[in-house]
Amino acid sequence: MMNRTPFGMVKMAQMHHRAYENATPIQATFELTPRCGFNCRMCYVHLPPERISYVGDGRELTGEEWLELGRQAADMGVLELCITGGDPICHPDFPAIWTGLAQMGFRLTLQTNASQLTGDLLDLLDEYPPEMVKITLYGSNDQVYREVCRVKRGFTRVDAGIQALKERGHAIQLVTTFIQQNREDAQSIAAYAKSNELPWYYSAACYPSLRGADSEAETCAIPMWDETGAEELSKLWNSMKPASEDIPAKLCSGYRTAFNISWDGNMRFCLFLNEPNLSVVGRDLKECWQELLDFWEGLRWPEECYTCDYRTRCRKCLAHLACFSGGLGRLSRTYCEKMKRIMDLPQKQGGEKEH
Repeated sequence: MMNRTPFGMVKMAQMHHRAYENATPIQATFELTPRCGFNCRMCYVHLPPERISYVGDGRELTGEEWLELGRQAADMGVLELCITGGDPICHPDFPAIWTGLAQMGFRLTLQTNASQLTGDLLDLLDEYPPEMVKITLYGSNDQVYREVCRVKRGFTRVDAGIQALKERGHAIQLVTTFIQQNREDAQSIAAYAKSNELPWYYSAACYPSLRGADSEAETCAIPMWDETGAEELSKLWNSMKPASEDIPAKLCSGYRTAFNISWDGNMRFCLFLNEPNLSVVGRDLKECWQELLDFWEGLRWPEECYTCDYRTRCRKCLAHLACFSGGLGRLSRTYCEKMKRIMDLPQKQGGEKEH
């Protein structure tokens, strides 16, 4: 298990610094599948099985392909490996993949909705325990789950999975994305996390899908300019140091130290994006990593951003801008106007108070 003492955290920080300096990946995410037992309105990756062959490279990697990638990742120096989806448990080879990766010595994180964690899967996690199980929690009752995830007995099944993991002593973190359909349930979700004594991370970040998912993100999201949140967001942005980074890759948390592999076998720096199309199938992972770095470091903001009056205050990232503009290198005027509206909010309110 990870050493979470102050000494251990310092050592990890030092390791991360060395990895950054040497452009050595120490973290990776394997997105095993777009399959999921839920159908969440805001999901950017979920696909029903019958659509998989029509999206991306058209097929999920096999269990053996994932294990080969795991072997190469370990040789490159990757220590921490996040297993996600969709719901990774829905990959037909999940037990073999999990077992093989665990035996390679990775610090594994499992991201799941926990609705299918029963029987043999729980025994598997007992035998090869994850460092952390990150569980999406989208409501405090079955009715909210029907609205958000469009399934029956969603909360009942998720809660059963959470309680089973707790009873077996697994480390759990709850993660909530708030949208229109569950925003009124926020206090009850918070109470659930508190009563179960579980750490809880939440956000309202909800990006339109660039990856073929039938997402309703644009209509179900809580608008970032919504009056209940825009004022606080504006204060936060305007209290931060001026943005001076002209190379957008340097703003990415995993820059030079982490990579993701999509369910169809493409290495990317962010799973919100549908590019680059850098297939790792049958290739040397080290070569792919170098190609990803070259692509990543070569990215620039759209030309208009470099002369914009809001340049030092705008808190965009590559993925956020791309998802709302239709892809990397594009710029939506609507997106810009909404961002400017948020940044101007304190000044406008201050002006109104003076009159």
